[in-house]
Amino acid sequence: MTEEGGGRRQTEVGELSPPPASMVEGLAAALRNGLVIAVLLLVPARLIGGVWLWPEGLAFVGVTTAIGMAGNAALARFRPDHFRVRQQSVVAAQHKRQPLVDAIGAVLLLGFGAAWLIFIPVDVFRLHLLPSPNLAISIVGGVCVVVGAALTPLAVWENRFATPNVQDQVTQGQRIIDTGVYGLIRHPIYAGNLLLFGGATLWLGSCAAFAGVGVLLVATVARIIVEEAHLRANVPGYETYARRVRARLIPFLV
Repeated sequence: MTEEGGGRRQTEVGELSPPPASMVEGLAAALRNGLVIAVLLLVPARLIGGVWLWPEGLAFVGVTTAIGMAGNAALARFRPDHFRVRQQSVVAAQHKRQPLVDAIGAVLLLGFGAAWLIFIPVDVFRLHLLPSPNLAISIVGGVCVVVGAALTPLAVWENRFATPNVQDQVTQGQRIIDTGVYGLIRHPIYAGNLLLFGGATLWLGSCAAFAGVGVLLVATVARIIVEEAHLRANVPGYETYARRVRARLIPFLV
């Protein structure tokens, strides 16, 4: 099942392999994501602030898109099955037995993420709800953006079953994956999302938007609880893995 957790197998059982992915397909997928982010950030900046050339916004779009393109190109070239799985919708096909609460929650979270991105330029250029972060804090935010964006392709490289939804993959033969970033934390993609969200608010200059990270954190913890209950019940050795790699999101801490 699922986007995260260490319980995964590297080869599918009893399913036809999808056609191989191409690097062009990987690049195109990252560009589409980058375009959506650009529209949600830069159009409000133009309408509210009267500027298209928002340096922080352009840097955020450029850096996250570049990391996405590099990661997708590498996955499509060297781990095509991993890349294919990651391109699924947040709502899985009915036969994959995605819990209804996960499907509803994923759609709501996507809507929240879009609204959150729109809110950032509105706050930066119009509302000014809180003082802007200073340069040092903005730089820290930028570093968090880079690390957070890189964690997803690093995790997907290791994890053949890193789907963007919670689904039943037990019949495909899940096993424990504890290599790479999964040797440090059990949920690297979730950790990356939190770093990306939090870092973006600081880099883009909206301390008020940082409150949105709390919403994401609550949703993430809820999903981890549901997901790990399934993994413990269905994936042999997951309990041992969880005792060995105790940290869910922050190495050696949480």
